[in-house]
Amino acid sequence: MTNKLKMRVAATVAAATGMMFLATQVSAQESATDDLNSCVRKEQILTTAKGAGIGAVTGFAAMLVSNKKNDALKGAAVGAAVGGIAGFATAYYTAIDTCYKKNPSWVPESNIQHTKSFDKVKKELKYKSSQGVVVRANTVSIDGPVKADGQAVVNSTFALMTPDGAERPVSVERKLYVIGDDGKETLVQFPGHSAAEEHTFEPGEVTDTVRIPIPHDAKPGNLYRVEFSVAADNKPASVATEKFKVSE
Repeated sequence: MTNKLKMRVAATVAAATGMMFLATQVSAQESATDDLNSCVRKEQILTTAKGAGIGAVTGFAAMLVSNKKNDALKGAAVGAAVGGIAGFATAYYTAIDTCYKKNPSWVPESNIQHTKSFDKVKKELKYKSSQGVVVRANTVSIDGPVKADGQAVVNSTFALMTPDGAERPVSVERKLYVIGDDGKETLVQFPGHSAAEEHTFEPGEVTDTVRIPIPHDAKPGNLYRVEFSVAADNKPASVATEKFKVSE
């Protein structure tokens, strides 16, 4: 392929991808700030274009071979749609996470706080100092209802117990899965918390609250799964999980 043709194809891919999103009204989450809305839309289109490129080039090349140049953009748009829409969820949450990393002040309010004392949890778990450091993920709950263009408020709890009652560092990791109509799960970026975090906590129960943005065009019944895990003292992680769906 010549450089000139490559440039024409690249331009067509970008145009086709933009047209696809405008035509189908696939937009990023409407935000309290236009800046976030604009950033997410731009990043979402760029991410989708990467996955749609092969389909767009194929459609464009086919039209050139048939000499139907007026249909070239349409062909590229069709190819882009085939390659891009399937990855919409991945593109959306990747875009959100990218914008949050560029602008940390845009990350929705979150909170990690100590909610039960060492003595209370010790009785509940019948913990003994001979067990060493124990960290256990307890529950994951989602405040409802969860609606399109809103946020899912996720509350996760875990218990930390130590032989001497002293603080210990704990690795906290959150994962988000989008569940398709066929039941297949797709791991997507957990917006604002896409990597494991290490915090130091005093023993007892700790509650972690984070907010997950829901796409503007999410459909009622769309299903998600949140996975919350904690680990300490080089021991295997303890995991808790919960599903939630988009309401009417």
